[in-house]
Amino acid sequence: MRRSLIWIIAGPCLVLALLSAWWTAGLVAGDGLWPPDEVTLSEAVATRNNAEAVRLIESGANPNQPSHVRDGLLTNGYAVTITPIEAAVGAQRADSVRTLLANGAAVDQEELRVLRCLEEARRDAGVRELLAAQSTSAADCNGLRSPLERVQ
Repeated sequence: MRRSLIWIIAGPCLVLALLSAWWTAGLVAGDGLWPPDEVTLSEAVATRNNAEAVRLIESGANPNQPSHVRDGLLTNGYAVTITPIEAAVGAQRADSVRTLLANGAAVDQEELRVLRCLEEARRDAGVRELLAAQSTSAADCNGLRSPLERVQ
């Protein structure tokens, strides 16, 4: 009876230890339970993954280079190619805007106009505050195409 009790208690512990060792060996080998996520810098920002965005920038990704964002992340029914900072504004993430600006994203006056008009369509107070601090004039959105519009 005592011996069965030991196995009842030790059995699950042994199974968990073996699974843990298997998982650790897989992570060390670069395999793991999930394949590595292949995302562009704009996709990392669109999915609110600032840590991945910083990792990509540190690995050489240009924070000013437009890149592909898959359907469903910022838009429904089509993919877009936009800059990471446009993705941050489109995703309504002031923290991502701050992260990109702190890591080399440059915003000229024309890009600032695009960003402010995009924010007006998406409405995020934190993003609005950050963008308003960059410019004193009101954004003129007449005739401006949103970076999230479907390209025909």
